[in-house]
Amino acid sequence: MISYKALVRRRSVRRGVIVFAAATAALGSGVAYAAWTSSGTGSATATAATAQAPVVTGGAVTTGLLYPGATGNAAVSVKNPNAYPVKVTSVALVPGSALECALGFVTSAPMTQIASGATATVELTGAVTMGNADNSCQGKTFSIPVTVTIASA
Repeated sequence: MISYKALVRRRSVRRGVIVFAAATAALGSGVAYAAWTSSGTGSATATAATAQAPVVTGGAVTTGLLYPGATGNAAVSVKNPNAYPVKVTSVALVPGSALECALGFVTSAPMTQIASGATATVELTGAVTMGNADNSCQGKTFSIPVTVTIASA
């Protein structure tokens, strides 16, 4: 038969072994953690994209035919070749362009947003006007050179 003192001693030894094992495990993991942690300094690099010009295709007067004194809406098709969305900030007559038959074009800022790789029709309300034109302008189709300006959306 085991005495009470011997039983208490065994439990104390058992507790001591468990505490020692736990302490050793904790200390060992702390050493392992410290062995695999480090830091340093340096610099990262990044490259900015280069904006590509929008692709502008055929436009049309969308409110009927022009005649002396008439004003019409126009539309141009704009494709966004960039890898990010853009917005059209302005559509303007190419500087120095001479338009035939007293035709006029008003600068417009429609603010149309275009997704990456998408094409959108930009509506220009009241953009085209015809002044006092002579008879040789009847039935003509006009080409209006425009510059489309875009910015990241």
